[in-house]
Amino acid sequence: MRTPTALVATLFLAGCAAGAPGLTGSQVESPYFDISILQKGQIVHLPTGRLMSRDELMGHLEEFPVVYVGETHDNVYDHEIELDVLKHLTETFPDEVALGLEMLRRPFQKDVDAYLAGEMDDPTFVRDVWSKSWGPTSWPYYRDLLHFAREHRVPVFALNAGNDLQTAVRNHEFDDLPPEFAGSLPEDMDTEDPYHRAFAEAIFKGHDAGSGYTDVFLRIETLWDETMADTAARALTAGPDAPSRLVVMAGANHVRFGFGIPRRLFRRVPLPYVVLTPYAVEIPESKRDRLMDVDLPDLPLRVADFYWGVGYADLEGDRVMLGVQTEAADGGGVRVIGVTPESPAAGAGIEAGDVIVEVDGEKIDGLYDLTYQVGLHKPGDRGSVVVKRNGEEKTLEVTYEAAEHGP
Repeated sequence: MRTPTALVATLFLAGCAAGAPGLTGSQVESPYFDISILQKGQIVHLPTGRLMSRDELMGHLEEFPVVYVGETHDNVYDHEIELDVLKHLTETFPDEVALGLEMLRRPFQKDVDAYLAGEMDDPTFVRDVWSKSWGPTSWPYYRDLLHFAREHRVPVFALNAGNDLQTAVRNHEFDDLPPEFAGSLPEDMDTEDPYHRAFAEAIFKGHDAGSGYTDVFLRIETLWDETMADTAARALTAGPDAPSRLVVMAGANHVRFGFGIPRRLFRRVPLPYVVLTPYAVEIPESKRDRLMDVDLPDLPLRVADFYWGVGYADLEGDRVMLGVQTEAADGGGVRVIGVTPESPAAGAGIEAGDVIVEVDGEKIDGLYDLTYQVGLHKPGDRGSVVVKRNGEEKTLEVTYEAAEHGP
């Protein structure tokens, strides 16, 4: 069975669950519908094989107080489905829906609330919160989702464990954490799920080589899943202001087979739930090298309730470069110490020694500001850059080009 590496969020990982004799592979996954013929835009109810329209699916999701969407983090089509689900449920149940995100960590909850309240702008949020939770390059995938939540007053819960606790769990067993982390773990953690272990061991079979990485991976995954379930449970039981509906968006492996967040949340708050997973049915040739062969064990668990057939596309081709090497400048701005030949910067007339003080009308105080403003562009966009040169300001016009790295 072909599956991707963990590095790309286990993209397209197809699960197998035990079932009737003679049913294996995708037949077990969906005994009444051959997943190999699923088309883009088709939605299949895995337990019955019934194809459903988008509107039928949305009506079905309305019946559940907890809705999980298991995503591939770098697939734009997955994020389109997530936004569609959140929009529909928010419009159907005004003021009842909250959003829970794996990508945000619990220590940043107050900052998330400030952002949603309009007390923090996008650049500050990305620099001080998102980048420290999930990494700056992922922001474009989630920007529309967070903007929708802010504009429609949808509460957002930072579900995941803090970085410091994650590092401690990577280096120590749960019962041997440093004293400063005493009491930091969720209560009643289940660290002995046999299906979760079988799943992880299958992924890393032949790659662990006695390193113990499977155990480390399981500890971190368990920490994440238990923390996210614990955070969601607290949100749903927070009294009169608690949301009556929660949409949880997380990597597919945190909801697949239900042994991640769903089982652990249900253990705490037994509310009905449904699992929807976008399923990539077309993999670009350029992405096939990310796949690996994995023989998953037969698990007596339902992989998901619904698959929604999607294509695959990331935003790598949308990234641009300016083509400058920089350092911080005294008094603000960013000093250019080198210009890449034939780059957008060179074409605009930017020179070594210039201090960039403004991009597209936005003040540049430091390196992050420059990276952020340049990153808002796509290949072919035009913009303005104001530089100080020999005590004078010059406004230069830039045409951006695609590149793997910026600025």
